[in-house]
Amino acid sequence: MLKGVLDPADARRAVDLGADGLVVSNHGGRQLDGAVPSLLALPAIRDEVGDACELLLDSGVRGGTDVLRALALGASGVLLGRPVLWALASGGEPAVTGALELLRTELRAAMALAGAPDVAAAGRLGVRWAPGTNEREA
Repeated sequence: MLKGVLDPADARRAVDLGADGLVVSNHGGRQLDGAVPSLLALPAIRDEVGDACELLLDSGVRGGTDVLRALALGASGVLLGRPVLWALASGGEPAVTGALELLRTELRAAMALAGAPDVAAAGRLGVRWAPGTNEREA
């Protein structure tokens, strides 16, 4: 598993060298504040690697709709950082459990509204891009 991939050519090379999975991540923008957002890099990387490996999204996942967008753009799954750490810091293990349950509830609601009965269907939703902008809809 290789984390920190933002370029489709790098993703292809990693898979060609034997990577079983990639994590599309800009490390929360902490390394280079002008780095491409992970969510915007995700579709081109999925197009480049196809189904050759698992593709996880990291960076910017805060709620269920973020998970749904990532799945619709080609992620196999997502990684959570800050929401879990914030919950842990504010209330320990019970708060982490509550935060994860809230995320699951939000994801289920977003999937229902989008017409996706399960995670596999969420991955087939497709995304519409508004020409000339960074706006997208999942």
